[in-house]
Amino acid sequence: MLWESIREAFMNIRSHKLRSFLSVLGVTIGVGSVIVMVSIIEGARHRVIREFEQIGSNLIFVIYDRSKAQEEGKRQEYFVAFKFDDVAAIKRYCPSVAHVSPEVRLPAKAYRMGEEKTIQLVGITHEANLVLNFDLARGRLLTESDVLQWRRVCIIGWKVAEKLFPGEDPLGKEIRVQRLRLTVIGVLSKMGRVLGEQRDDFVYVPLPVVQQYLMGNRYIHAILAKAESPEEIEQAADEIWVALKNRYGDLRGLRVDTQRNILQSIGRILAVFSIVLGGIGALALLVGGIGIMNIMLVSVTERIREIGVRKAIGAKNRDILHQFLVESVTLSGVGGLFGMGFGWSLSWLVGFVMKERLPTYVPIWTVLLAFSFALMVGLVFGIYPAIRAAKLEPVECLRYE
Repeated sequence: MLWESIREAFMNIRSHKLRSFLSVLGVTIGVGSVIVMVSIIEGARHRVIREFEQIGSNLIFVIYDRSKAQEEGKRQEYFVAFKFDDVAAIKRYCPSVAHVSPEVRLPAKAYRMGEEKTIQLVGITHEANLVLNFDLARGRLLTESDVLQWRRVCIIGWKVAEKLFPGEDPLGKEIRVQRLRLTVIGVLSKMGRVLGEQRDDFVYVPLPVVQQYLMGNRYIHAILAKAESPEEIEQAADEIWVALKNRYGDLRGLRVDTQRNILQSIGRILAVFSIVLGGIGALALLVGGIGIMNIMLVSVTERIREIGVRKAIGAKNRDILHQFLVESVTLSGVGGLFGMGFGWSLSWLVGFVMKERLPTYVPIWTVLLAFSFALMVGLVFGIYPAIRAAKLEPVECLRYE
């Protein structure tokens, strides 16, 4: 009975091709919109997770936002920025912390033989090797002796090497950053954009060298720490907070965030966007549902005599109701199938054209959910026309011209 109803529904669709096309178009656009919008959100989510994995695992970020501190209340003249004493305190009083990596950052320009490249100069210690996921293409990383002896060496990003050393091996050669001459000891593999930063433009230098020759002070801009294990990351963050609070009291503007908490916060923001954008697609589906209901009402009017004949030869109200419901769901199902193809194709095209800026990812659950919702729309918006058809009196139907 069901297959016969579906076959008859497809025959009715074929007999009114243009009308059927227009009725399923709204559902197609709605399903496609849901898939595309959610794929963009999921692409962003997967990209953030991948980028966090690129910079390390079990990470804790310790940052002091001076402008935030001044907004919240009194100025804190006694604290300007972190120092090496703070790093030593974290190592001494935080047993759940495995490694601590202080760093400073300065925008700068690198020069070599007339070539110029805008870079991000990052001062680090040898412990950064254990905290950050450095992926060397060639050469070596910074050692403890590089840091302690203030050696003027550097590790350069892939784009820096490509710009300043085209077709050459950079190892052992010099670049100039402001008034500093630095010998290249390592080249990093291509990383691309990570958390909004172009990591291939980074140049890593021993921290004391940057402080002494470019900054003129011993300040540290941020501290990265790595917990002993994923299970201890929250405990390690609490220990760092207590250690710094014991040193400075109620330090406004101090932030101690874990990698996990940041990911959860980003996930909550993306979830809100996903709901909003999915709701927009759902509205398009509802509009398509209204179109299907209108078409089904027209179909009922056109087939009044057919309904009368069926009832006259023994068809019951539920048989007529069932037939029109199946036709409505079939229409929305066809629109849902086209929408799946449309949404998947458009998501792939957006991801292909805008790989770096707007990656996309289509989870299977999104496709199934959008298609199921399309079927539900057909069912809901087909109820009224089906009930109207089922309630028609056979005598009146046979008299209808």
